[in-house]
Amino acid sequence: MRARPVQEKLLPGRWALFRNPEFLRLWGIGAVSSTVRWLEMLAVGVFVFDLTGSPSQVALMLILRMVPLACFGILAAAIVERVGHRRMLMFGVIVMIGVSALLAFLSTTEQIQLWHIGIGAFVSGMFWVLDFPVRKTLLGGAVDAGSIGHAMSLDTVTNNGTRMLGPILGGVFLQWVGLTGVYGFAAMAYVLALLWTISLRPKTRSPRHSDYGVFSAITRSLSLLKSRPLLAGVLMVTAVFNLWGFPFVSMIPVIGKETLGLNSFHVGLLMSAEGCGALVGALLIVGVGQVRYYRRLYICGISLYLVVAVIFSQVTFSAGAAVCLLLVGLGVAAFAAMQSTLILLKTPEEARSLMMGLLSVCVGMAPIGFLHIGLLADWLGARAAIAILASEGIVALYWVLHKWPSLLDLEYLSNKQE
Repeated sequence: MRARPVQEKLLPGRWALFRNPEFLRLWGIGAVSSTVRWLEMLAVGVFVFDLTGSPSQVALMLILRMVPLACFGILAAAIVERVGHRRMLMFGVIVMIGVSALLAFLSTTEQIQLWHIGIGAFVSGMFWVLDFPVRKTLLGGAVDAGSIGHAMSLDTVTNNGTRMLGPILGGVFLQWVGLTGVYGFAAMAYVLALLWTISLRPKTRSPRHSDYGVFSAITRSLSLLKSRPLLAGVLMVTAVFNLWGFPFVSMIPVIGKETLGLNSFHVGLLMSAEGCGALVGALLIVGVGQVRYYRRLYICGISLYLVVAVIFSQVTFSAGAAVCLLLVGLGVAAFAAMQSTLILLKTPEEARSLMMGLLSVCVGMAPIGFLHIGLLADWLGARAAIAILASEGIVALYWVLHKWPSLLDLEYLSNKQE
């Protein structure tokens, strides 16, 4: 028999998370990392397009940033189980400080080249790998099970707020101080993240699972999907989003430059509209979101995203494009908050890092989508590429929902395997 829905008793605790210092530190690390990620994504995209005039080169930079997620996501999760979450996170932040400082130096001395930027994007992607099995897993462990949804929603508020702040900062830095300002800001931001990381409590590893080898841990995580098919469905929806949804953002700078005739700063403002919509959407979820609707929020979010992406591809004026990106942001807010929440809620605590590693693999499938949209854009133009990609995504999502209809069921907090 299913457990009763419990959203009513969780309402008073929505904002109690702000009194949890461990949550606040992990939240701050995520805010800094996400701001830098979106800042670099916009700045590098515009810089590379101005330098090469090639949409496929712009997409390549995003491919390099996301390839590590697919290649090393589950491997990193298995290693974390043996090395420790805090130690892995600290190592990653220190590496990012060094790489960002080096790229800022190369830009200042006018020695920076395209391959330097590409390596920087790849290393940034390696650090991104740690967000799912390390930071988000620690975030889920810092709160009780009933507060995981609120914790992930608040994390999404910040992440999506940085979708607005990051591109604006990227446009400002690129317009007035160039790549030196972009990478210099990144280095200083990661120093702040390091201070927060040092102050985290060490997470006690379970002896039962730290004794497993890396590859046996990976095998265990795959077998868990067979016993809990809902997890497989959640991962498949994430794969659909990253193959046919998220890659369209790589074409926003191209649309802004070619179709709308905007400069770097205004392209940053346009791209930040998605972050604005995502921020509003995430705040709505925190304020009125109910546990029983988590799965439907997840599916409605990706559906809205894909449909509006098709509409965006046909818009030829700035105001219309901004409205579309606001709606896209609302969709991605619901999707992003719920993907981690559902994984953490439906996975045994001792296997969360491994399942979050699998989630990062699904996120890492985006390079295939970036390659797809980049080739389509070179062949048919950016507008047609977005329309085709998102339409394919709608078809793929329909297939996933047909295969895993439980994705549309109401959500309950229980130990029942689904």
